[in-house]
Amino acid sequence: MNSEETLVEGGRVDANAVFTFSRDDMRRTTISLRGYGPYYSVDSDMGYSRTKISRYGESVPLAVSETRGILPDKITFAGQERQRLRSWLKFSTLTLFPVTFEVDGKTYIWRSTADGKLSLHTSSSADSSIAWFTASQAVINNGTTITQVAHLTLRPEAIEIQDVAIISFLILEHKSRISSPPPQGSDGGQYIYYCESAILA
Repeated sequence: MNSEETLVEGGRVDANAVFTFSRDDMRRTTISLRGYGPYYSVDSDMGYSRTKISRYGESVPLAVSETRGILPDKITFAGQERQRLRSWLKFSTLTLFPVTFEVDGKTYIWRSTADGKLSLHTSSSADSSIAWFTASQAVINNGTTITQVAHLTLRPEAIEIQDVAIISFLILEHKSRISSPPPQGSDGGQYIYYCESAILA
């Protein structure tokens, strides 16, 4: 188990949790809890217009996201009616970010830095992030070039809404990538495969 995570009763995670991506593609990947194993699966149809986000090994998706071109995007959560994406995620008027959503009356905010890195905040602590994403990148370790895999780090406040944080991140990271090029030195957006043993500590 990684020093940043501790599994506790009921499968919940205490302290920071680091979720790694089998490939840096937000619509077709396996998301694993570092040191624990696969946790979510993300799969899309051939046209990448319909994306299913599921708990790993489960047949019923947590959410199904639909990209519909000039028509409003849709999302369907398990056990709920299909709805417009903008009914759940509140986008800014002129720019993609910040994006807000609510869980149990509490407001959360996804922000993007100047170099395109996403971070999650609460409305009561907007200057302190509770989750942040690190894109895959090529790094040199002892003279060997390896790929440092993409990963999303969640603090306890984000772990409380883990499924929603993961789902909203996947949608917004993809939208961010198609609206702007990836940061210099990042392999984001390419189909990156990796072995867990190749991850830098």
